[in-house]
Amino acid sequence: MFTAQQYRAKAAEYDGFLAAAQSPAEIAEYRGLKKGYAEHADNLDWLAANAGQTVSSEVREPPRRRRRDRDAEYPEQENILRCLGAAVILNWNTIPTKLQRALFEAASSIQDSEQAAPLKNVLAQFLHDHKNDARKEQNGT
Repeated sequence: MFTAQQYRAKAAEYDGFLAAAQSPAEIAEYRGLKKGYAEHADNLDWLAANAGQTVSSEVREPPRRRRRDRDAEYPEQENILRCLGAAVILNWNTIPTKLQRALFEAASSIQDSEQAAPLKNVLAQFLHDHKNDARKEQNGT
């Protein structure tokens, strides 16, 4: 990020270009650039002088809670994840293909990148082996 002094130096540089300008278009362009750099410098000076009096317009997210805090909030988290995973597998054939791919990619990327390829293969085999489980359960077989 530039300092106010750097913006002022750039404005002075365009002041020099103004003296050598050959056409009204060049004069207008250099004058606009000079004015822009001077305004940036003025704005930085104003911000420095009023630093404690400004209000940020940025929306700030609350700080993320540590994993320990989240895990303490849901002591049965492992069981919840197991049930959700089973529900997804039981309904896999009813899930649109695009969502199936997204779920597959998300699940296979959760592990470390070193283990990603073997995990993808294992997930693909598991899904293939269990693709008809929902039908079997509905038919009672």
